[in-house]
Amino acid sequence: MPVQPDVGSLGDRLRARRKELDLTLAQVAERADLSLPYVSNLERGRGNPTIDALKDLSTALEIPIALLLDDDVETESTEVVNLLLANLPSTLENFSRTREFKEAIEDFARRQNEDAQDMRVRILLGMVTSPRRSSGNPTTSDWMRLLDVYRLILSQERSADRDNGEQR
Repeated sequence: MPVQPDVGSLGDRLRARRKELDLTLAQVAERADLSLPYVSNLERGRGNPTIDALKDLSTALEIPIALLLDDDVETESTEVVNLLLANLPSTLENFSRTREFKEAIEDFARRQNEDAQDMRVRILLGMVTSPRRSSGNPTTSDWMRLLDVYRLILSQERSADRDNGEQR
């Protein structure tokens, strides 16, 4: 069972998840390929982790990065979102400017009855925090496949909603 998002600060969430997995600080540091003092400081609420460190920690702790970052403090959440969006991989940044990406976002927003800009942010956050290939940087084709996954999920949700409506 993953750590609950309302555990507290990032350090509290890191510690809670590490203990859930029955790991030592050294094991987490090794899994994340980070130094023991760095991980220890983060657990104690000291220092500011890089995006790469957060990704490595989320992998090491077998938890989505979003659960590590989730916080009740809206300003912190906004800062994290802005940080993630400001550090998009160049291939994702370029892909997000394509006509196909823009059309998909408009379609998703229409299907979910949401603002297109909010949907764009949600999809980009999902994409940037998704697991990556084991070697090399993600390519435009990788981002396209991930966008196709979102299309599939949304189309299945719509079908399930229709089926549930018919069964009532």
